[in-house]
Amino acid sequence: MENNEVSPKVITKIKSKIYDRYNWSAIGVCMQVLIATVIATAMQIVTYIILVSRDRSLLEGGAMSIASATKDYNMVFTAAAYIVANTVTAVIVMKASKTGRIRDYITKPAIGIPDIILACIALLGVSCFDDLIMKGISFVFGSSTEALGELLGNGMFSDNIIIKIISIGYIALIGPITEEILLRGCALPVTSHISPRCGIFCSALLFGLMHGNLSQIFNAFILGLILAYVTLKSRSLIPAMLMHITNNSAAVISSFIENGMDSASADRFSIISNAVTAALGIAALIILIKRNGIIDEKKDTLKINLPVPQESIDLVVTPDNKMTFKTFFASWALWLVILYAAFASFIMIILGQALGG
Repeated sequence: MENNEVSPKVITKIKSKIYDRYNWSAIGVCMQVLIATVIATAMQIVTYIILVSRDRSLLEGGAMSIASATKDYNMVFTAAAYIVANTVTAVIVMKASKTGRIRDYITKPAIGIPDIILACIALLGVSCFDDLIMKGISFVFGSSTEALGELLGNGMFSDNIIIKIISIGYIALIGPITEEILLRGCALPVTSHISPRCGIFCSALLFGLMHGNLSQIFNAFILGLILAYVTLKSRSLIPAMLMHITNNSAAVISSFIENGMDSASADRFSIISNAVTAALGIAALIILIKRNGIIDEKKDTLKINLPVPQESIDLVVTPDNKMTFKTFFASWALWLVILYAAFASFIMIILGQALGG
């Protein structure tokens, strides 16, 4: 059936369904941010009420008093909020968009253990390379990094052992798992229905934007490309989860090592360790890609349900209009995510400057 045999109304309906599938990926991030914000705020208010019941003088400070009184619990609030938000959102989006089932991706990887080890080293190395770049242009990322360090530090280095355990457990283990469920288990297949390569870019972009911090947006986007590549090549979420856990665990260990040093020694350790790891990681990435090849648009795809039958997709997807990046960037939900990321990054910069001052 030729394109000119189909009515414009039918073509518009097909395009609308394809657009809706892309849109659901960004709607997912909007939902995640909203759910997490509501949960974290509710927990903060309840905690403040409990603290006020013990010390009435906290009532005198208003909103700033709330933030100050509950800051030691921020990582606990964040952990609880995002564990729920990531998993609930992923399930809702996959069902609402009719893309598939996340549990279908938690299977034995199609790549072997040597490749998974290479992938873990590659991700860690690229992350360290990103860190070196951000240190080199600290006038851009410095304030954001300062604010992020304050947030994480309040939890990881807390004198309260329970807060410390929850914070480390979330950053190093639970957080990576739930983020992979949302991004590589949901956003990647949702945006891969036309082109797996487009899915890699779109899911990585959403991964970066959802962090709402200038330094993390840059870092998470780059890492998201690698995580999505490995997920498609392995046709499983397990390697990406292991990669993410390795990366975050190494960051936690490094933070504790540097925390026990003076400022000059910590800087030297950070630069040397990052440089060595970056070199090893980039070499591992080159080997990994050489062993597994670039993404094949036909073979390297996850098990997904198409938004419309393949014959309908063929009617509107042509060499000059692939309905991939252009359609994704037309998503109203994506622009809400971009606005959120810009606003949250601005707040983090201001917070970082205040802390630095």
